[in-house]
Amino acid sequence: MAPTLLTTRELVVLERTEKIASCFSLLGASFIILTFVLSPDFRKPVNRLIFYASWGNMLGNAATLISQSGIRAGQRSALCQFQAFLIQMFFIADALWNLAMAVNVYLTLFKKYSAEQLKALEWRYHVMCYGVPFVIALAYCFIDTRDNGRIYGPAQLWCWISNDWAFLRLVTFYVPAWICIAVSFTLYIMAGREIFRKRAELRAFREPSRTSVEEPFSGLKTTEVSVRHELAGFNFLDPPPASYLDTARLNHSTGTAPKGYEQYSTNIHSSPPSTAFDPSPRTSSHSTPAHKRCQESLEANTAAWRYTKVALLFFVSLCITWGPSSINRIYDLAHPTAVSYQLNIVSAIVLPLMGFWNGVIYFVTTRAVSKAIFWDLVERVAPRKKSAHPPTLGARSLRNSTEARKSKGAGVSARESLTSFAKEGRAGDEQV
Repeated sequence: MAPTLLTTRELVVLERTEKIASCFSLLGASFIILTFVLSPDFRKPVNRLIFYASWGNMLGNAATLISQSGIRAGQRSALCQFQAFLIQMFFIADALWNLAMAVNVYLTLFKKYSAEQLKALEWRYHVMCYGVPFVIALAYCFIDTRDNGRIYGPAQLWCWISNDWAFLRLVTFYVPAWICIAVSFTLYIMAGREIFRKRAELRAFREPSRTSVEEPFSGLKTTEVSVRHELAGFNFLDPPPASYLDTARLNHSTGTAPKGYEQYSTNIHSSPPSTAFDPSPRTSSHSTPAHKRCQESLEANTAAWRYTKVALLFFVSLCITWGPSSINRIYDLAHPTAVSYQLNIVSAIVLPLMGFWNGVIYFVTTRAVSKAIFWDLVERVAPRKKSAHPPTLGARSLRNSTEARKSKGAGVSARESLTSFAKEGRAGDEQV
């Protein structure tokens, strides 16, 4: 076992840092769980996976709050073994849930999975993200050899896989985590290319479709003109006298009527245009199947694009979380008798913050609903100040949709889709 080279003061700083970061993470995870349970507006396909991951974040933070108390209790103590079990199981689960989100993006874009089909896969995600880590973490509790002792033991920051079993940190923890991150990143790149390709196709499809169905003269103002003229003293059933025709030729340039005949008159009447000028092209009143397919494809790709942005935020948070800690453990393998205080302090900050980052991402994706609920609470607590902070258009529309959803019953949750996710995302963008 490598000797501990950290001073007492450094250990105290590490412990306090872990606990403070864990408290922020618990706040983020609690916000996710409470809002998801209490309001149906938060129960979207992408939010469900974050909701499931939040339970693992909370249990993982329970272990980080124990901090170095497990180490002080001793390697064979129940507290140390329990803390190591929680860390081994629930930290890796966060990376696996990110992989599940990436798989959902892939299935949505390339396999055309609906929200119901994605929901049917969630039990498999639970087996992958919680079941497999549970088996490994539980098996480690019973392994005890004569040469290396128990697998779980002191690991600088907390009880986890001891230094005598350091290779297992890579084999069953960091390597699987980075494989998940790498696969997720690959799927996101594929999804991004596909989304931009489909957007280009949609733009190319929509432009000719507009000109093919519009009326060529729909933007012109039409005026109806009727002309009446008659010659006084003539019977139009009889031809005019020859003397009149001769005189008319002579007096044509002067504009005067022939002698003995009155000037003919002309009356022009115009009716007002039926509609004002509309510069926008007119399309047919009925939608063709091609237009319907275009609209459905546009909404689906908009939803998938928003879904991908959320998953990418989740991916970036994982890189921030796992990067410094991975470097720290590689340093431990390269220098078994040395301890880097700087790497440990960074790891103590970023590792317990998994729930916090998930909470930030969750709030960003549901900011419209969150603001609507916030102003509802303000109106209930201080109704007189209602006019001081009126809800925005997006908040009002989301509030109306909430009331409508409640009136329709619980069956609405079965009809949610990525399209509704895109539409509510656009409502949220009105507030920004």
